[in-house]
Amino acid sequence: MKVLFITSTRIGDAVLSTSVLNYIIKIHPSSSIYLATGEDPSSLFKDFQNVKKIYILKKKRFKFHWLELWYKTIFFKWDLVIDLRGSIICHLLYAKKKYIYKSNNNKYLHILDEFSSLLRVKRIDYPSISINKKNLFKAKRNSPEFKNAIAIGASANWPAKVWPAKKFAKLIKLLLKNNNFGKNATIVFFGSSKDIKDTKKILNSLKSKNIKNLCGRLNLLEVYAYIKQCKIFIGNDSGLMHIAASSGICTLGLFGPSLESRYAPKGKKAYFIRTKKSYKSLTENKNFDWNTKKNLMNSLSVSMVYKKICKILK
Repeated sequence: MKVLFITSTRIGDAVLSTSVLNYIIKIHPSSSIYLATGEDPSSLFKDFQNVKKIYILKKKRFKFHWLELWYKTIFFKWDLVIDLRGSIICHLLYAKKKYIYKSNNNKYLHILDEFSSLLRVKRIDYPSISINKKNLFKAKRNSPEFKNAIAIGASANWPAKVWPAKKFAKLIKLLLKNNNFGKNATIVFFGSSKDIKDTKKILNSLKSKNIKNLCGRLNLLEVYAYIKQCKIFIGNDSGLMHIAASSGICTLGLFGPSLESRYAPKGKKAYFIRTKKSYKSLTENKNFDWNTKKNLMNSLSVSMVYKKICKILK
């Protein structure tokens, strides 16, 4: 069975889309899946056995990247096409069956619920990323001290939803004294090379020796493998947060000017906490600018986050 699966070019949405991918693999275990995504999240799909080819969508002027994808896929007879981007090209491809995403414009409905509706199923499983034993063993071998590690995601794709560095530093100091972690606790910072700046702001306030900064040193599949070895992840609403939740470890997402009802991390041990100020009060005034670089996370206090973590680990 030949399947075309078109997913997001953004990391967080691509991780959430693994719920759909895993559902298709479960229903059609012998399927050959041709997957289209962005360059950033592409490594997340490399260990899915059913994924035979990955098309990289590189954004071009006049949406020419869609025309390129159409040209690469038009000559196949697809058994199934699943398009989570709702693109035009899928209407121009031959397929026995198509599922083409169309938003219902309900911003308070979680994306996974929209995916379930698209597939006409009551509920799909939580996101989960496939990783082969070799890659997982490599991460375990290189991170023996991570068993009692606290993973931190200190950045995000929008400055407005980045919890202030000073608050992260205060929280980390409290956690290092917490009995849940003990004397040998390790703090591990994850992120891309773009996140090094945000991470350094926190590191400048910390004196502990048990700190590892892995920002910019790992691809996303390696990030997933390393995070999987940690005890808990604490971070801003980001793709990294969704990777952590999909790994199965305790994950706490920090929310402010983004909707937890739509983007909350999903997993057996996934949690979120938001600012005292509501999403509406932060974003729905006449003069609000979505391009603002002003930090909107200040009403989320260190004590609020610390108490939530203690409750999670109880």
